[in-house]
Amino acid sequence: MNTILTQWQRLTALVCVVLTAFGCQQNDDAVATPKTITDLVLEDSQFSLLRAAVQYAEAGDALKAGNLTLFAPNDAAFQASGLTEAAIRSLPKEQVRTLVMYHVLASPVSSTAVPPGQNSVQMASRGVAYLNRTNSGGLGNTTALLFINNAQITRPDLVATNGYVHVIDRVLTPSAGSLLESIQANPNLTFLAAAIRRIGEPTTLPFLTRASSTSTFTLFAPNDAAFRADSRFGSLAAIEAANPQTLANALLYHTVSGVVFSNQLQTGTVATLLTNTRLTLTVTTNQISVKGNRNATAATIRTPDLVATNGVLHIVDQVLIP
Repeated sequence: MNTILTQWQRLTALVCVVLTAFGCQQNDDAVATPKTITDLVLEDSQFSLLRAAVQYAEAGDALKAGNLTLFAPNDAAFQASGLTEAAIRSLPKEQVRTLVMYHVLASPVSSTAVPPGQNSVQMASRGVAYLNRTNSGGLGNTTALLFINNAQITRPDLVATNGYVHVIDRVLTPSAGSLLESIQANPNLTFLAAAIRRIGEPTTLPFLTRASSTSTFTLFAPNDAAFRADSRFGSLAAIEAANPQTLANALLYHTVSGVVFSNQLQTGTVATLLTNTRLTLTVTTNQISVKGNRNATAATIRTPDLVATNGVLHIVDQVLIP
């Protein structure tokens, strides 16, 4: 009788162990179940401000539909941009929706699938962004740094059922059109817009139109205060009276080939579109300055990284002189 009870007790214990293990496996499976991109945003505490933007813009369903990639600014990124929840809700709903969808790529792209170098991509808001993959060190260093515009991907590849979420350290600002359209829309660049109108012939300045070309440019754009402080172009009347070729040469000297964001600028010299001329850049922790050959002092980049469909603008506080 004791033998039978002992065997029964052992069998019961074995069944309990099996059932317990099966239950744990079920719990583990439940925890590991992937979520949609919307679920990840709604449930992750680091995305409280992004969540507020998504909810206010009623963009949650859009982030569930189709296979997508979300470049997700964390709370620190929103705070650095001055965007609190109150600030988000004070904006027009459609503007916030455009902002949210500018962080969405309409295809699933893992970090390892990003090609080397800089890649122009069309975001879900129909704005252009620039996805960049570069090594973090010298020759032979295989550690990749990933950026979308001027934002670094700090935590890649959060896997969702409908794509990927990459955490970024800045809020992206949607492009305002081409470089020309961005200049025309900016209230601090009215003198620069007047100079372009005076030049008149678009082919003189290759950045004025994208046309069928895929060329991109970086423009160090003097603000209105910079023009007013310049003895040659200190008023709109002076710009309207200036020689168009003189103005064209001046603007070519403010332009370099390719898209170069502020986090890619390095101390040294860079060739401009004006033949045989260069600008001198100085990059420190606190600021980036750019100096023309005949400027007495260097200009400072006051507003960096204004994205356009054919390049990027950095607003500077001096007119640069070759």
